[in-house]
Amino acid sequence: MVFVLRACLLLFLGLWPAVLFPSVSFSADPLLEKDNYQTLKIPVAEYGFRGVGKDGRGQIYLTSLLKNGIYVLPPFCLKQECATFLRMKSPLSDPGQVVGLPRGGAIVLLRLADRLIYIPSGCYASRCLRTIVLPRSPSYPSSGTVDPRTHTVWITEQLADQISEIPSGCFRRSCMKSIDLPTRGAAPSGVAISPGKGLWVTEKNRDRLAFIPDACEKPACIQEVPIPFHSESEKLHPFSPVFIGDGKIAFLLKGGRVVSVMRTGSKGISFVFLNMEKGIGRAATITVSHEGELILLAKGSHLHVGKIRLSERCLRGDGNTVSECTDLKILPVEGGKPSGLAEGRNGEYWMTLRNSDQVVLFRLGSAHCSKSYPKISKSCYQTIAFRRGETLYHKEYHQEVSH
Repeated sequence: MVFVLRACLLLFLGLWPAVLFPSVSFSADPLLEKDNYQTLKIPVAEYGFRGVGKDGRGQIYLTSLLKNGIYVLPPFCLKQECATFLRMKSPLSDPGQVVGLPRGGAIVLLRLADRLIYIPSGCYASRCLRTIVLPRSPSYPSSGTVDPRTHTVWITEQLADQISEIPSGCFRRSCMKSIDLPTRGAAPSGVAISPGKGLWVTEKNRDRLAFIPDACEKPACIQEVPIPFHSESEKLHPFSPVFIGDGKIAFLLKGGRVVSVMRTGSKGISFVFLNMEKGIGRAATITVSHEGELILLAKGSHLHVGKIRLSERCLRGDGNTVSECTDLKILPVEGGKPSGLAEGRNGEYWMTLRNSDQVVLFRLGSAHCSKSYPKISKSCYQTIAFRRGETLYHKEYHQEVSH
């Protein structure tokens, strides 16, 4: 009893000044006082841009991993204010590559959700998105391409070891077709269309390219071609295949340390390997312009971009380095690892940076820009920065508030 009385007395003595003389600081919510907060700098990206693509009407599509959505930029939009954000319904869907459609619109690969998102042309709200569920799960759709003649989209499913065909206007499983690769665990990492002949697929875990003829619907008619690159015990892991015309397929090896060109024709199949030099770094991706030029994007101590010359001297045999067969220039943009590359309008190229909240637009085709060396001049590129929200940190309650 004595202990209880003492406790009540101490409680009264501690509270009576505040009851009789209430102060402003006591009555205010400490979480709302600005003096208790300080700006917290977070050294990571807030957007996490991955894929980039352009449709036939000039719209640009940017996928954002950390925002779990897609930014749509109308033609001639070069700032965040005119972009529209479309949020994905599936949480942690990991939106990746963008396949721009010739008639307008795009298909976005949701790698962790085993789904595709169809964005119709003129869609600027999440309610007009169409979800395409892939036949198998897990599938991890890693890459895709579109046939400009039939508008059919082909998707590689890395975990399912298959290629899926999505005809134009197809939004459900019943109208899709899938072809299994002959070997389980091949992990298809990229696909390129050879017009009028078939598909070339890079098999990441098999160090081979698989050729699927146009009329092929079963694994028995798929031809697997080994890559004759001697790399001791190191795996080649081919990726990023593109068709460059005249029966040639270009792709990357060994994490981007080697650029390879495969030639097909009546004389059989042959390969040429171009080694990346240490000063240039590793090739992140390659793409082909409308003129059939092979564009290379590399990252070392600096970003390098340029065209690979497909001359007979460069394609005659092995031993050449990339610098001997390219017009590479330094792109003086700091920070971030390149993750996506797509051709824009009038010889422009869009590039996304994985760890940077900005998108880069550069030009290679004009006479002025092609002459600038070794760096691309400031008039030939620009960065589109996306705003980062401010994060505040409460000193006493250790609470973070972003706005």
